Amino acid sequence: MKYLLTGVAAIAMLTACSKKDKPPGEEAPAGIVFSQEKIPDYKIQKGDPATAAQALAAMSLDTSGAGLVSWDNKNLSGDKVVFTNVTLVSAGDDEEDEDGMSFDADDDSFDLDGADLKAKKLEFEGLAMKDGQATFSRMLMSDIALVPTDPEEADQGSGKIGSIELVNPSPETAAWVASLFGTGPEQDMPEGAALSFDHWAINDINFSIDENEGDQGTFTLDTVEVTGLKDQKAALMRVGKLDFDMVDGEDGNRIKMKLGGIEMHGIDLKMLSEATDEAENPGNMSDMMKLGAQDPANPGYESLLVDNLSMDIAGVKLDLPKLTSNVGRNKANTVVAVKTDPFKMTLSTGEGELGDELAGPLAMMGFQTVELTGAGYQTYEPSTDLTTYVKGQNFWEVKDGFRMDLGMQFAGAKAIAAAEQDYGMSASPTAALDSALEKLVLHNFEINLKDDGLVDRAFNAYATTNGQDPKTARNQVAGMLAMAPMMAGGSGIDMDLVNEASAALSSFISDPKTLTIKLAPKEPVSMAALADLEDPSQVTKETLGFTASNK
Repeated sequence: MKYLLTGVAAIAMLTACSKKDKPPGEEAPAGIVFSQEKIPDYKIQKGDPATAAQALAAMSLDTSGAGLVSWDNKNLSGDKVVFTNVTLVSAGDDEEDEDGMSFDADDDSFDLDGADLKAKKLEFEGLAMKDGQATFSRMLMSDIALVPTDPEEADQGSGKIGSIELVNPSPETAAWVASLFGTGPEQDMPEGAALSFDHWAINDINFSIDENEGDQGTFTLDTVEVTGLKDQKAALMRVGKLDFDMVDGEDGNRIKMKLGGIEMHGIDLKMLSEATDEAENPGNMSDMMKLGAQDPANPGYESLLVDNLSMDIAGVKLDLPKLTSNVGRNKANTVVAVKTDPFKMTLSTGEGELGDELAGPLAMMGFQTVELTGAGYQTYEPSTDLTTYVKGQNFWEVKDGFRMDLGMQFAGAKAIAAAEQDYGMSASPTAALDSALEKLVLHNFEINLKDDGLVDRAFNAYATTNGQDPKTARNQVAGMLAMAPMMAGGSGIDMDLVNEASAALSSFISDPKTLTIKLAPKEPVSMAALADLEDPSQVTKETLGFTASNK
């Protein structure tokens, strides 16, 4: 019985850091407000003209070539300076990787990997010395080109950037940037709350690669910007229009990507960082689970917009016109909901190695293009630790295939996250699932699977692969399901439950309509108690509120 419930526990674990709704069949709770804070305005802070020259000296920018930067002209006026025709050389190569590409042993040092950076203009405003360190309020580098130091590589590509801007950095951030221009002791990039600024942006990125018998392609991006980064939270993160088109020099596969833009408001960089670390080191979930235990409804952002994303990876094509997601808050300004608006995504194939591999399986299922739509709405009640997937607003649908709707309510998201934190790096999948079962309390569950050609397509594909008549294959599976009550006889399992489940599944295979499975217990059911039951007869259709049908 225990292992039959691990799937439910896995769902709970995956949603433990998500949001909550009302029980299936009920409306979403009132009082939830979906809105986003205004992006803060900022002004360039004043510096200290009296110490501006000293600040430049500390940054190795008092004399051309004193550090890593040289220039043709320099104009210092008050707390502002303008350099023209600037060259910033790489800090040098310490090691080589397996492909012969250079990199610096210290990840935080400046190394352009065999290229110098040339800019028509480099400007600083708000120069000053504070607490013995050089600081500034604004850095703007414009008309930038990356120039290979090896003349033989000069005709194998180019890299240009319209501008790089940093406004009102923290003293730690300013000191780190300043260290990149000199030859003095290297400084680590600041972390946590020390890394802050009002605005950072890179604009008009244009790279091309034309290697002899190697990679070829182009990459353009109009902007990447972060605004209002403070205390590990950013008011705005935005990626503008992107166009990527590259051919791999080894296998000849082509990767194309276009993006209208990505925009995120109110992003929690600490949560994002922990999620990234957990993805890279899946055995260490303690930090991520700690955050989930503190605020299980918070996805780490206030709103998310993905606009016009299309990819073609060696012939596998994916198109996502628009995806929007927003969090909702209660009167106490606590995140209690997340809503993903209905979206549509299409999958198709074209010319390419991976496209050729995928075209066959899709054709066997009778598809040339797979059109997927979906939506989500979950709410969370902090006082009861209750999560709800709102019925009718959480679905996946494949055109000419199926529609699956999910409604569910369970308690324990916060407790699950807190328990998982205790396992850390030593957590095994089994231990993690056991922990989830101990904390998960199911209030109700409903899943609806509406057939729109999926069953026919699946059996046609199976029969074609195995040289069998589709009708015969379908009858065999339906017959096996119909025999389930006979096979379960003597096991102690409630036969009313088995009979109803068997009849619904067999009917769905024979004459697919909408398969509905419900659990609506009179009292919430502890998954741990259910898993540890030694007598299966105690699990009855009545105690679980179980119903199954194909109508």
